[in-house]
Amino acid sequence: MTNLIDAAKSGDKRATLIALRDKLAETIQNCDSGRDMASNSKRLMEVMAEIEALPDDKEVKTSKHNRLKKKIEKG
Repeated sequence: MTNLIDAAKSGDKRATLIALRDKLAETIQNCDSGRDMASNSKRLMEVMAEIEALPDDKEVKTSKHNRLKKKIEKG
């Protein structure tokens, strides 16, 4: 598990969201308050949706590669 503070400092949105997801899950696991569990669970679902909405790193790299390849082919 990546440290949330280090992930945030890195500026990497995906890493920060993943660290936040893990921290929220840990908080929910150890939660005794129903109210806190409900609000943290809602936020966990939102963070998970944000992660899923991010473009896949592999797709981004492939897209850059394909754009460069097309540019070279055009001459």
